[in-house]
Amino acid sequence: MADELVQGVLDLLALPRGEQPDAVERLLARTAPVGEAWNTRFGPDSLFDAWTHTTVVQGLYDANVGVLRSLLDARPGWCVVEVGVGDGSLWERVLRPDDRGTLVLVDPVEEAHEVARGRLPPGVTARSHVGRVEDAALPEVDAVVCSLALHHLAGRDRAEREAHGLTGPGKLEVLRAFARATAPRAGIVLLNEADVHCEIDLAPGDPVLRERLLDSYVRRCGLSIVHDLERATGDRAARLRAILQGWCLEQMRAWTAPLAERDVYELDVGRWLELARRAGLRAEGVRCTDRYALFYQYLLRPTGG
Repeated sequence: MADELVQGVLDLLALPRGEQPDAVERLLARTAPVGEAWNTRFGPDSLFDAWTHTTVVQGLYDANVGVLRSLLDARPGWCVVEVGVGDGSLWERVLRPDDRGTLVLVDPVEEAHEVARGRLPPGVTARSHVGRVEDAALPEVDAVVCSLALHHLAGRDRAEREAHGLTGPGKLEVLRAFARATAPRAGIVLLNEADVHCEIDLAPGDPVLRERLLDSYVRRCGLSIVHDLERATGDRAARLRAILQGWCLEQMRAWTAPLAERDVYELDVGRWLELARRAGLRAEGVRCTDRYALFYQYLLRPTGG
């Protein structure tokens, strides 16, 4: 159903907004499930590999590379934390063969660490925390890079989580840990996230949640994948179609998923900035990194840093 899938997305995007959610369900009913779950494989033949080469992710990388390269050049013997390692593609673009420093990798998937380590030059020492960022003890660092990872943690703070029957820290507590880690070296926090609000204050089945998921994952991200498919062939095209179905359209089913199983708890730009302020981080720069108004880069510094 390769071409039918792409045409189906274009057709549903041409419908009035109120008719689009049902059109997504009809389209999904005609497709077989994608065999590879989101963020479970990171090798060269994975969907994640195809994802890193999409227009929206490349735009995010472009924005991050310049900031990080300037920082590394100014700080010999640097130490940087990356939260949400993925496959290490960012560092393949940032690092030079003669770079020396320490990269602390934080990701719950062991394969992500293995793949990322293989991309690092010999002078860069990799240290791994295989687990959740909220459980990691972060050292003093020159930068924390957290790209498309913190939205998987439900709740703005511990209190909001407790109000919804969840335990443990929320985003605020993690951002405070970032601020503590970067303050001694007057470092930076580089945060990348989508501009959409679908936090736990929007309950399963809330029509507002459905609309926001559709806007982010289909109208913006899905459309970007359709445009990438216009230039793709062979295996890459097949993997992009799988992303369009499994990582864009099927994300709409998070609308009715139990709260603790939703997996996406996004904040829009204003809410991220307010949370950063509460965490003791000031925004030095905020910019959108793609033409679909999907992903934003937040350059944050510890207050007083």
